[in-house]
Amino acid sequence: MKKRGKRYYQKLFRVYPDLVTTVQFREMLGGIGDTFARKLIHEKKVRSIYIKPYYYISKSSVIEYVLSADYADRKLRMHI
Repeated sequence: MKKRGKRYYQKLFRVYPDLVTTVQFREMLGGIGDTFARKLIHEKKVRSIYIKPYYYISKSSVIEYVLSADYADRKLRMHI
């Protein structure tokens, strides 16, 4: 499998704002569940901001996560 770089994901996610909601975050990771998305936030795998009652995740943090070993280990796949 070809390893994707930061530029690839910047281009892929260009339609998303710099701060994404948990719903958008889940979409970006191929439709993961709400519980798993919140687990990644609480484990600080992605940087987030909590403004009651919502979490916002930086797009750059999402890109860093998809390039991380944790993402590769979990065998998450993008559905493009």
